[in-house]
Amino acid sequence: MLKHFEDAKAYFSFRDISLRVKDLDLKISAGTLRVYLTEATASGLIHDAGRGWYSRLSEPLVLDPKPVAKLIRAVAKAFPLLDFTCWSTAQINPFMHHLLGKNLAFVNTDAEAMDPVWEFMRDAGFDAHLNPRGSAREKFAVREKTVVVRRRVVGAPAEGHFARIEALLVDLLLETQRLGLMDMGEFQAMARTAASAGRISMSDLAAYAANRKQVVTDVFGEDWIN
Repeated sequence: MLKHFEDAKAYFSFRDISLRVKDLDLKISAGTLRVYLTEATASGLIHDAGRGWYSRLSEPLVLDPKPVAKLIRAVAKAFPLLDFTCWSTAQINPFMHHLLGKNLAFVNTDAEAMDPVWEFMRDAGFDAHLNPRGSAREKFAVREKTVVVRRRVVGAPAEGHFARIEALLVDLLLETQRLGLMDMGEFQAMARTAASAGRISMSDLAAYAANRKQVVTDVFGEDWIN
């Protein structure tokens, strides 16, 4: 049964496995199934992908920090006590079928800090945009050193000032809708490729997506996991 998931899917949930147990008419209680999954994870047959999620991928996905390292240093130097995170579309280029022509970076911070950060970025020579929405999309274009300052969402997965892949995928989904960065098919193909290149925390992604009124299938498409 576990081999079916290991061979067929990059990720699967406890619910997926429970339904498979039911389909096979196996007399296994939920408690016993959890014990089996714990043993399978400990033996390396499957791997932990967050609470209630498992993966056949052994190595975690690590984003390249270089595209945002300089930006993070600049903001941290100007605002030493600021709580913020950064990510860039350059970090997903390895997973794109067609490379993006110009890359776009995001600085996410608390609402009261957005204006000062935007002013700093503008004065530092960046093509800085403060929370572009609605009609601002019509005027928005990605140029050299384009940076968007957005409000930080509590609970966004991060490591220090670096946004993790789980946050980047959800945020990029929303930015694709807001700013027309790519079409949805291209976005979902990238998201699938990224999540297949290394293990991500599906539970963290699902929780953050829910926090932003999205679901996992919005990111990956209806048929990839289910």
